Amino acid sequence: MSQPEEEIATENDQSKNNENYNQAITSVLQSEHLEMIEDIQSGNEEEYDQEVLSVDQRNRNITDVRKSAYDGLQKQAKRMKVISDNAHPKPDIGSTVRIPVPDVDRGRGDARSILAVVLESTEDGFYRLGTKEGVIAKYYSRSEFSVCPANILTIDEVFKENELSLRSVARAQSTGHGQGFKKCSCKTKCDSKRCACRKNHVLCNSKCHNSLTCTNK
Repeated sequence: MSQPEEEIATENDQSKNNENYNQAITSVLQSEHLEMIEDIQSGNEEEYDQEVLSVDQRNRNITDVRKSAYDGLQKQAKRMKVISDNAHPKPDIGSTVRIPVPDVDRGRGDARSILAVVLESTEDGFYRLGTKEGVIAKYYSRSEFSVCPANILTIDEVFKENELSLRSVARAQSTGHGQGFKKCSCKTKCDSKRCACRKNHVLCNSKCHNSLTCTNK
């Protein structure tokens, strides 16, 4: 075999050896890599299990706190109900009561309350009240009116065929025009029918526009 052929054979052997070496190294590295992956996966599963347990525990704690808060609110509501019942005894059917009238529903010189009589009560603790002008449309809770010491108004005096709002009752009993619930927010001098007060033939008052110039006073 000539020298060039020997060199070629040597080079081929070295190439094969290098290839085998590289394959062996690659195999070892792959094996180690797989082991590392398995170790990592095993560790992550443990951490995952711990996180799941931690989340479950937090959820249980949140549920317990919510239940405790709900029970506390229920107890507080019962205590408030007892205090309210003691402060506001239940009126009898036919008792005369006094209902406060908001300032926006009455005139400046009108009474601050109206008299009514208890017509009926519901299981929820609400009361139907009536006046001489008619039956008030809404039901009242016990804290929204006070009981008069004497029965001034009777059930027979109630105009039961007529149902109206407290504002309408206040206006019917008003000594004037029931100005309270009419007001304007004019930016001008209130000198046209665009003014709500002028349109309803009433004068502007302190509930209307602020200190702007007005010709309807």
